[in-house]
Amino acid sequence: MKIILSIIRVTFLQQLRNRLWLAVLLYAVVMGAASLLFGAISADAELTVILDLGLAAAEFLGLLVAAVGAVTLVLEEMESKTAYLILTRPVSRSAYVVGRFLGLLGAVLAAVGLMGLVHVGILLLKGWEPTSSYFLCFPFMALKVTVVTSVALFFSLFSTSQASSMAFTAFFWLLGHFGPELQFLAEKTRNVAAALGVKAFLFVLPRLDLLDYRDLLEVPGLAAGPLLARGAAYAALYTGACLILSTTLFSRREF
Repeated sequence: MKIILSIIRVTFLQQLRNRLWLAVLLYAVVMGAASLLFGAISADAELTVILDLGLAAAEFLGLLVAAVGAVTLVLEEMESKTAYLILTRPVSRSAYVVGRFLGLLGAVLAAVGLMGLVHVGILLLKGWEPTSSYFLCFPFMALKVTVVTSVALFFSLFSTSQASSMAFTAFFWLLGHFGPELQFLAEKTRNVAAALGVKAFLFVLPRLDLLDYRDLLEVPGLAAGPLLARGAAYAALYTGACLILSTTLFSRREF
């Protein structure tokens, strides 16, 4: 456990040195400009636009830095043989992978949390009244970031280059939001082989649509508790499976 905690701490600090905070700065600039722009164009819709845009931008930037960080983190150390120097010490490969994953995830979630603080500050300046449904968006956002980070880490070990790893991650990231549409396609197609193929693909595809609470903010009387519990259980299972596969792939790598 001490070894994993040490790797987590080093990875967290490494991400800060890699200018992860620039994503937060970019977010603050974008939201500041958006608040001025939409305030001048339409005062009536200003608050709604800033609310929706801020949540969408925080989620997108969080997923982006998580994917890029996971793809480059282990792959660069493997290419530069830095991982070999670490593994010559009494560090198991599973501890290395898990520690790197948790350190990166902690850094990304901290950045998303700072974006949330910036967003809340801007909304309060515009006269917004806080709601519980707004703050519930962030646990779902954190679960989505966790899943995407685990997917990107797996592809960084599965593939042989950063470009292909990012392509696979982006592919799964985008299609992960279209689970209901793919399921509908599988049910309506008359080709049995195609239907089975789509269902098999849905089984391995991350169902990010299950974590899209942001799109349900306007639904009246929605019970967020069961959705969060289901989303957390799914994210834990999917992330655990990705980490097991990542550890298996990493254990077979030769340095």
